Amino acid sequence: MLIRKNYVVDVGDRRHTAEVARDGARVELRIDGGEPAPAVSLPVLGGRAVSVTVGGRRRLVHLTAADAKGGLRATLNGWPVTLSVMDELRAQALEAQGPAAGSGNLTADIPGLVIDIRVAAGQAVQRGEPLIVVEAMKMQNELTAGVTGTVERIAVAVGQSVNPGDILVVITPANSDQSV
Repeated sequence: MLIRKNYVVDVGDRRHTAEVARDGARVELRIDGGEPAPAVSLPVLGGRAVSVTVGGRRRLVHLTAADAKGGLRATLNGWPVTLSVMDELRAQALEAQGPAAGSGNLTADIPGLVIDIRVAAGQAVQRGEPLIVVEAMKMQNELTAGVTGTVERIAVAVGQSVNPGDILVVITPANSDQSV
């Protein structure tokens, strides 16, 4: 049975669309509406990297870390990149938020317990910089700044329980084009 899934992939500051079609063990990948190409991925280097072959072109991908927003720090053929992979629905929802997505409010995505706060009010932060660690379901989730700016206030304390949508940190953006 053929199963198709659509994704939006941000590589650095470039956005791509990817359609993955799977029929049993056969996988095809269509990037940015191009022609479908056979795709194969194999773990290599003891599982620390993935060799991805699409349409006969092989790439080596090392995924080095993930944040709670879905961003990955990675190397692609030895070059550092930031990746964000999301399904089509999540991408549309983020686009619909418009300017609010870059407002500087860091909110909890899931219920959990604040176990570490890595910034202070008045501190300058860069987009992607770790701000808070929330433990949920025995996993630690490092939450990062969505904008470059200055921490206006920290709305939680270590040991505090949080729920989805709770504001954790408020950042005054350095300028309006730094949003997620």
